[in-house]
Formats: sequence, C-alpha cells, structure tokens
Amino acid sequence: MEHNQEHGTNMKDAILRKINAKELSMHPRYYFALRVAALVAVSIGVLLVSVFICNFLLFSIRVNSADSYLYFGPRGWGAFLSFFPWDLFTIDVLLVGTLLWLLRQFKFGYKSPMLYIVLGLILITVAAGAFLDRATDINDRALRAADDDRLPGLLDMFYGTARRMPPPGHGVCKCVIVSIQNGMLTLVDLRDASTTFTAVMPQDDPRATTSGLEPGDVIFVAGDRGSTTVHAFGIRKLPEEETW
Repeated sequence: MEHNQEHGTNMKDAILRKINAKELSMHPRYYFALRVAALVAVSIGVLLVSVFICNFLLFSIRVNSADSYLYFGPRGWGAFLSFFPWDLFTIDVLLVGTLLWLLRQFKFGYKSPMLYIVLGLILITVAAGAFLDRATDINDRALRAADDDRLPGLLDMFYGTARRMPPPGHGVCKCVIVSIQNGMLTLVDLRDASTTFTAVMPQDDPRATTSGLEPGDVIFVAGDRGSTTVHAFGIRKLPEEETW
C-alpha cells in the first residue's frame, strides 16, 4: 500500500515538474469534450460510409445474380471471384480499419480486446448492409433513379455502374426461356430482345439441367458462347426479385 502511494506521489511530482518546465501543456475541459465529440462524429461518419459500401457490394452481387455462379461448381466459383467487386471490398476493409483506430482512441476501445472490436465492427457493417439491401427497397429505387438520370454525381457513379454482367453475346445472361426441346433451351437475353439463341446442356451435369424449368421462366445462364449457341456449364432459375 505504501509503495503504491509513494509511486503515485512520484508520478504526480514528475507530471508537475513537466508542466512547470512547459514540457506538458494544460487544456481546458471543453477541449477534451470537443475532442471526444469530434471522434464520435468522425466514427459515426466512417461507420455509415462503411455500411453503405457493404450494402452496395451486396446489392451489386444481387442485381447481377452473381451468387448464381456459386451453384455451378469450381468453374462457377472462379467466375464469382472474377466478378466480385474487390475494389469496394478493399475500400470497406480500409474504412473498418480506420474505424478500429478511431475506437481505440476511446478508453473503452483501448481496454477492449482488439479481436472483439474487429468482429463487432464486421458484424455491424455486414448486418446493417444486408438489412438495407434485403429488407428495404432503397437500392432498387436508387437503381431506377440512376436509369432515369435522376441521381446526383457520386450516387450516380455507384448505381449507374451497378449492372456489371458481361455484355450480350459473351455467354452470361439473364434470359427468358422461349421454348424447351430435347434438353435444349431457346432463350432471349433480357438486355437484347432482338436475338434468340440456344443453350446446350452438358450431359450428366446436375448443375446444368432443364429440370423444373418452363417457358417464360427467367434464368441465369453461364457458358461458352458460339455463333448461335451457348454451351452452358450452369443454369439457375432466378427468384422473382432478381428477374429485372
């Protein structure tokens, strides 16, 4: 006990000596209040931007039906990794890192294990982003506004480029089934209704089958495009919310 008191006295004397020697400067109480307020404001701003980017990343995958690739085996997984918006992901990781650094400036953040803070930030960002994309229509309305040139610059830059599928004729499309005959599908690309083509199914591949499909269904097709055919390596019937 006496040792602790002596240590505290020595520490106090050392601090007073530094203040008297002008090695340390004293600040009024409002300085610390403003500093905390600024940290809180910046932290909230960074968190909101991070949530928006995570939300848009999930929306980009949904609006392009890119998660369909994950149903198509190893070749589809490679295609998904090629499509994945790594630039947005990198920005979001940097924002989470910035937010982590900001939180560490607070007393509770300094004392909390870093792993818990990181996991908490990731959980908050992903959960909030997924909620915005799946439970609200904010992204869908923004996309329609971008199509009509009604969004301001930065938002238009995001939503105006949200559709990232390869152009028609490259073997990947959201297509409407016109007819089914002998295991082959006659299709029309939703982005180019002027041309029909045929999707040829590989034999004995459960990831490319006409089972459960009917004319009028909207499907996601991935394959190698020929002049009038696509040799598909994967087909997936799309849920209604992904058919536009």
